Amino acid sequence: MVDTAAQQLGEEALAALGVRCLTLSLSGMNLLLPNTLVAEVTQISSVTAAAHAPDWLAGFVSWRGRSVPLVRFEQLLGVAAPRRHEERRMVILNTLNGNPRLPFMAVEIQGMPHLSLLKHGMLKYDEGNTDRAPVVLAALQLDGESVLVPNLDAMERLLENLGLSA
Repeated sequence: MVDTAAQQLGEEALAALGVRCLTLSLSGMNLLLPNTLVAEVTQISSVTAAAHAPDWLAGFVSWRGRSVPLVRFEQLLGVAAPRRHEERRMVILNTLNGNPRLPFMAVEIQGMPHLSLLKHGMLKYDEGNTDRAPVVLAALQLDGESVLVPNLDAMERLLENLGLSA
């Protein structure tokens, strides 16, 4: 009986926990990120082209006195360049590895992100989406919609391999 009570208490505590996440709309797909990784969502003003850069790197944007690389996630996956959207924005992301030369990266999005509180059991692996690129950590289902969790470590390594720094 004690084990059952402890197990039930653990399940109740787990059910009460939640993680605030943002769903980011891209061209034909959605990304899901913990809110704590997002430094800011803002309009894209001007983009400075990067010489000899791959097509997934749109260039650099100026943000708070820094030059931040702007990534087109769809093109990292080999999807054609998205059509320019009226509500084109960028999400400035904190990088994960503490690299002082690359503390932020930006991802181009469409429209406004949607904030949600994810609780235990709300996400399921997307069994139909087994094609994984190195920049995708997981393909999931959230309320019947497919979402991708980006592999920010892999994205950061790609940027570092290009010799980019802020």
